[in-house]
Order: sequence, then C-alpha cells, then structure tokens
Amino acid sequence: MTGKMGKILIDTSIIIEHLRLKNKKQTILYKLFQNKHSLFASILTHTESYAGKSVWEKESVRKHLKNILAGIKILPLEEITSEKAGEISARFNLEIVDAIIAATSIIHNLDLATLNIKDFKKVDGIKLFKN
Repeated sequence: MTGKMGKILIDTSIIIEHLRLKNKKQTILYKLFQNKHSLFASILTHTESYAGKSVWEKESVRKHLKNILAGIKILPLEEITSEKAGEISARFNLEIVDAIIAATSIIHNLDLATLNIKDFKKVDGIKLFKN
C-alpha cells in the first residue's frame, strides 16, 4: 500500500462515507482533496454514487454529490479496461463492478482509495492507497 501524493482512483465507498458522515473533515475524501491529490473515478463509481436513495430524496445531498464529482476526473469504460475487468472477475471471484474499478486502477496506473480493502487486496497488480 502506498501513501505518496499523486494520482488516486476513488472507489464508491469513499464517496458514500463522505456523504454519510456529519464531520466531513474526518473522511478520507476530504483529506485527499486537502492534500491536493489528483482524483479520478470510474464511470461506474459515478453511476453507483447516484444510485443512493438519499441522492434523489434530498436535493441538498444531490448538490453536494455534484460538487464532489466536479473535483474528480471521471474515466470512461474502455475496451482494454473491460477485458481486464473480465479477467479480474474470473480470476479473483470479484463482482463485476468491483472488477471494473480494479481494472481501471491497474490500466490507468492509479492507486485505489477504498474502504473495501478485503476484496481488492487479493487482486494482483493493484496498488491500494493508505492515508
């Protein structure tokens, strides 16, 4: 696991933690923004972030999510990433969404910030971010 300043891929769990916790300054996402890391997210993380009921029940939550995502570069799902995700899902028995996020991290050479260490740490070639 690495903690150097740099390019970080954000998993959905990092965004959800930030939306749920009252004290935003305690969240990993807040600390990543404060430390001026370049933040990226898979288009699937973008989609998952909008799948929460509170996002659609409370306009304030939706606006906060839009502000968060405005500071993160969203990466599309490309064929090379799709192929790698299929391999990761098959080899490491990972759900396809997590496999796509893992593949995005590997293909784009980005450390992965996640609260779901258990599932991602078994994937060969992934670099997990530790703050």
